[in-house]
Amino acid sequence: MNKLTKVLLVTLVASTLSTTAFISNADEKSNEIAIGKAINNTQRPSKDLLLDNDRKPGIILDFFQVKPETQILEVFGGGGYYTELLNSIVGDKGQVTVLEDTLWYDYSKKQSDIRHQDKRLKNTITRISDMNTLKLPKEKYDTALIILGLHDIYLKSVEASLSGEKRNAKHFIQAIYNSLKSGAVLGVVEHEANSEFALSRSAELHRLSSKHIKNLMLDAGFKFETSSLVLQNTDDLHDKVVWAKGLRWKSDRSVLRFRK
Repeated sequence: MNKLTKVLLVTLVASTLSTTAFISNADEKSNEIAIGKAINNTQRPSKDLLLDNDRKPGIILDFFQVKPETQILEVFGGGGYYTELLNSIVGDKGQVTVLEDTLWYDYSKKQSDIRHQDKRLKNTITRISDMNTLKLPKEKYDTALIILGLHDIYLKSVEASLSGEKRNAKHFIQAIYNSLKSGAVLGVVEHEANSEFALSRSAELHRLSSKHIKNLMLDAGFKFETSSLVLQNTDDLHDKVVWAKGLRWKSDRSVLRFRK
């Protein structure tokens, strides 16, 4: 290789790296703008706005690398606080699929129905399934989020108790894993629990330890990537139900990012 060829090669590599960095930075900026617009959307319910300071949605969604024009699986959307934001972020070229559990859906249905009135969340669909028989399309979703609901897979409803049904957490998480594209992010926010507590006891407090969550996800094939302390509260001793006095929206919450 002569000197001129070497110079041209180095120049080409440098140019490629520079272009790649520019595209990456541009994409990150685009994501930030979409998240910011969703949070500042004047159509958001006023009660949601009151929760922003404690839930820090901008930081959470950026940490989970949520992007416009993507397919997002929101597991256990509950009242729809994050559904509202995700619907705005993905836009008309994306879609949010809210996955609800058959045995628990009635507890949040009233709130979510109000939120979805008049098809105002037009980029969102809802799927209701028993977690033991859950089937999802293969490798469809770019991102999956489970925010403050993962403990429900260990919490027995009245219906489950009467039927004697044993909840199959392994099948449920595996179905979510299989539905994600290679490289997709799984983001989990959960009320932290004492890792020495039995799962049933933690679930009754509406908590789940980050240690257990990591093991659960690793067993399904996910790789743990990183965590954030943005919702940490060291004053929370993990021994009370999460809506106890002084804890509502102020519990110690783990923020965990996994990748397929």
